[in-house]
Parts: sequence; C-alpha cells; structure tokens
Amino acid sequence: MSSASGGAAADSGNDLAAMVRDEVLAPGGRFDTGVLGRLFDAMPMRVTAADAEGRFVYANRAALAMFDLSLDQVVGRTVREILGEDMAARTTPLIATLAGGEPVQWSDWVTYANGARRHVEQVYAPCFDRGGGLVGFIALIRDTTALKEREEALEARLAALNVAEAINTAIIKTSIDPIMVVDEEGVLIDLNPAAMATFGYSRSNSVGRPISELIIPPSLRQAHAEGMARYTASGISRVLDQRLTLEAQRADGSVIPIELTISEIRLPQRRVFTAHLRDLSQAREAERQMEQQRERLHQAEKLSAMGSLLAGVAHELNNPLAILVAQSTLLMETASDAGQKRRAERIHAAADRAGRIVKSFLAMARQRPEKRETTQLNDLVRSAADMLAYGLRSHDVTLDLDLDPNLPVIVADQDFIGQVVANLVINAQHALVDMEPPRVVSIATRRKNGHVRLVVSDNGPGVPDAIAGRIFDPYFTTKPAGVGTGIGLSICKSIIESHGGSIALDRSEEGGARFTVLLPAALPPAPAEAPEEPARPEGLTILVVDDEADVRASLAEMLELFGHRILPAQTAREALEEGAIQAADLVFVDLRMPGIDGLKFRDRAVALNPRLADRVVIMTGDAVEGPGAIERHAGDETIPVMEKPFTLADVRRILSAFI
Repeated sequence: MSSASGGAAADSGNDLAAMVRDEVLAPGGRFDTGVLGRLFDAMPMRVTAADAEGRFVYANRAALAMFDLSLDQVVGRTVREILGEDMAARTTPLIATLAGGEPVQWSDWVTYANGARRHVEQVYAPCFDRGGGLVGFIALIRDTTALKEREEALEARLAALNVAEAINTAIIKTSIDPIMVVDEEGVLIDLNPAAMATFGYSRSNSVGRPISELIIPPSLRQAHAEGMARYTASGISRVLDQRLTLEAQRADGSVIPIELTISEIRLPQRRVFTAHLRDLSQAREAERQMEQQRERLHQAEKLSAMGSLLAGVAHELNNPLAILVAQSTLLMETASDAGQKRRAERIHAAADRAGRIVKSFLAMARQRPEKRETTQLNDLVRSAADMLAYGLRSHDVTLDLDLDPNLPVIVADQDFIGQVVANLVINAQHALVDMEPPRVVSIATRRKNGHVRLVVSDNGPGVPDAIAGRIFDPYFTTKPAGVGTGIGLSICKSIIESHGGSIALDRSEEGGARFTVLLPAALPPAPAEAPEEPARPEGLTILVVDDEADVRASLAEMLELFGHRILPAQTAREALEEGAIQAADLVFVDLRMPGIDGLKFRDRAVALNPRLADRVVIMTGDAVEGPGAIERHAGDETIPVMEKPFTLADVRRILSAFI
C-alpha cells in the first residue's frame, strides 16, 4: 500500500468533511436524498463514509454498484464485512492518522471480498465534531484498473522491445558473418565486428563512406551504381533477397569470394538495406583441398592399377628372362672358343638389361615402406636410362651421360631416388617435344663437399620466370591432362628432402631447364680385410620345383656346375608325393605355381622334413606382390628369397649361406 498526505488533498478533504459533517456523520444522519446526495451519486468515482469505528454510514451509487448491494445492506457494516480482509487490513491502520487530522491518499492493487482484483486511487478525509473529536471519515475512490492495465501492457511491450533490441544487437555483434547496413544513397551507416575483421576496416574509417568505395571491386562499381539507381526509380531489383556469389575487396586491396544476401528495411522516415555476407575463402580452400585429395586418390588408383598390371607382366617376362640369363651365363662359363663366349656375353647383357628395365618399372609401380641402403647413384642413373631409352630414342632425343666413376655411395631408397631421376628425364623429354633437333638431355654426377651432385639439364626453352617459383608446388603442372608420370616435382622435392638433400632449378648453358640435386654422401666404411674367395659349395642334394620347365632346367644346370645333385619336380604335389622332401638338403621352389604355391609347399616340406626349416629358398618374378606375401607368411622367421631373373652369381650367393 502506498500513502501520502498534505497540500490540495488535505484542503479538499477537510472542506468536503465540513459539508457533510452535520448531515451524514451526526447521529442518525442520512442523505440519500437532497442536493449533496444527488451530487455524490452523479460522480463517476466511488464515495463512501464511515464512522470512527469503521462502520459504513454511506455509499454512493457507484460504490453500491461495485459492491452489488443496496444502501440498507451496507450501512452499519464494517469494511471487513463489505470489502474483505485485504481492504480491512489497509484501512484499519489509517484511523490513527486520520484522528490526527491528516488526510491519507494511496493507490494500489486490491482484492475485494467478491474476489475482484482492481487498481484504485483512494483519498481518506477525516471528519470532526465541533469539539474536535473524530466522528468518522469519507473516502473518495477512483477505479484506475483499465488505465493501470494499459500502462503495464505498454511497459511490458517496451520491455519486450528493449529485450528484442538487446537480443538483435547481441546477435548482430556476435554474428560470425559480416553484416553491413547502408542507406538509400549507398552510404555505410553501420557494420558489425565480423565485418570489420573480414574487410579490415574500423568503424571510424568506414561509417559514412559509400559502400562501393569500401568492398566493391572497381570492375563491379558501375553495375552497383546502375542497380541502385534503377531500384530507386522503379522499385525493381535483381538482387534483393537473393543469394549471390561474387567477389569483394578488402581494405588492403585483396579480393575474396563472398556469398551475399541484401534485405530492405523500411523505417518511418527512410529505408535502409542490410547486407549479410559470408567469406567463402575457407570454403573455396576446402574445395580445392578436396579436389587435390580426389586427384591424389586418382593418381593412387592409377599407380595401383599400373602395379597390378605390371605384376602380371613382370611374372610372365621374368620367367623367360630367367632362362635367357641362366642359359647365357652357362654358355659364358662353358664356351669352348672366344667367339662363342662373346655371343653368350651379348645375349647375357641384353637379357640382364631387360631384367633391369622390368625391375625399374616395378619399382616405380609398387607401394611399399621406404627402405634405405647403401647404393651407387650412377647405377640408378643407368637403370633409369635403360628404362627410358626407347622413349627418348623414338622422340629423337639424345641422352648424354657424364658419370663420375669415383662417385661415393649414398644411403637411399633405390626405388624412390630412381623415380626422381626418371621423372626429371621425362620432364626434360616433354620440354623438347616441340623443339627442332638436336634435342639433348644431359645427366652428370659429381662429388661436392661431402655430397653427391646430380644435374639433369636440357637444351629446351627452359621454365618461364613467371612459374619458376611454383614449379615445386603440389599438383602444379605445365603439362596438358594425361601427360606425365603423375609423380610430380613436388613429390621429387619431398623425396630428396627426406633423404637430407635439396633440389633446385636454374637455366642450363644452352638456355634450357637445369635441375641440380644434392644428396649427402655415405660415410666411408671402416677398412675391412679382403674377403676370402668363398668355398665352392658342392655335394648337396637339391630339390628344384618350378612349373616352367626351362627355368627349372636352367637352374639345375647352374647348380650342377657347382657339383650338386638335382631332384627336379614340375609341381609341388609331385615333389611331395615322390618322397624327394626326405632326401633333399636344400630346396628351390617357385612362389607362383598352380595348385599348391611355394609358401604352402614350404610349410608341408618342413612338416615332413624339419631339417629344411630354414633351407627352402623361394624363387619369385613378382616383385610387386611377392615380397609382401613372403614377409606376411614368414612372420618372425626368415625365408631366403631369390628373385628372377637370376645369374650364376645370385645362385652362388644363395648357396654360400648353406655350405
């Protein structure tokens, strides 16, 4: 309950009290008729009078209508009986104040005896007799419920608007996407923090400036101006509420891709345009990376398919090559005259070269963990030259080799470094396609300050300066689709750097491209005593199992040169059934055979003859899948392997481990 006293309220209360004192509050006083009664009944507010004990002595028509009682039903009853506990609790404490001659005014929500909840403004005026004693009081009650409800509804709406505005402001400020607001003239009137961060502007150097100067690239400003003018004149827009993808300019002049939606907001005095923008740079970068991943997967699939194809081709080629190498080796060993020996040497050299080419192709195709070992870079260069000889020759390209015979060895993965050499030569060949002869690719090796240097150069047009700085970037290429090995200079660079080396591009003396590779030379090995000539292994009973009759026969002849007795078998089943396993001191078996393959045969042979546990040599011409299959099957064991094609030296090396 709220209360106040004094001033005009006191004057009006006392005057009114004087007017009704004798007629209303005097003992037995009634004025339900007469001028004063008609005056009170005509008033829109409620008027009541009570004696000093708080019993009603009068209520005007408005009060009676509210009480829903007649005057006879009201007079003589207390405030508690007529109006309820709430009003009684508010009125009773006022008696003492009124007795002191002070009127009381208050306004608040009250609940009446009938349950009605109303907001009222009330003025209580005391009435005294001529001797100054309190005889009662009158109350003027104004029902302000409707007004108060409107005020509270308005306050609620205002509060809701304030909350909504605060929420909208928070949303705009915390939005991760840029938001910019411009007026009808295209002048920026507001922007959020995300817009400042994205475009590099502060509020002080952006608000008040034309949006076209801030984020629209010069090439699009004319179209922007024409669109704004057209919309202002006709109300027709091609961009409002549309999702657009275009370019925007940042404060530093850089251009970024954005997604843009423009909405119009009509205010009482004007209209403004809100632009919601989204920086697509990260999305475009993600798309680019996904495309790179797809390209990488495509390249991996191509290499996988190539590896599968070459595995089959190599297996078919390595068997006849093994026969050629073995027979030419035997001819060299048994030739009766110099002419026959020279012919055997030429056959052997050709077969050996063919074997190296096949192995080089396989090395490029197979996917395996890196394996580093001491190797001679010159050997890798010659191997790449053998592999690429036909392609170079068919394109009328001369390969000039200048290899240092005293080159120190390096510790490297032979397959990976071989791929680098081959790719550099292939790139040089492609650069010379449109050149007039002579077309020359040069490879030189030298030692330099503890390193081995490889230089691959050509006499072509060279790499333009505009792209020379990007030549080692991933997936960057100057070749049309379908041209090249798919290895790429970026991978070459990664391989070289993983070996502790470097690769650089400059121009050759002839004006073409020159790639210089530096690899650390291996530390010189500790001096060792000259190995003694291995003892000539002889006297073993050796089981040879191979479904290729000529391979089987050629290996048997080589073994017989060393004085061993041979037990030949065409199939694993034949060798198992004829009891050769129990008689054998050593077994050579082909990996890929119909029926029982070499690895399963090994397991059965060891089960029958435990002495052969580490004396079964697997022969394979499958350099792609074969090594992995053997390694998985071996587990913690070591299985001897001899690759096809094999030479007499290879056979001697294998035998030396068992004598």
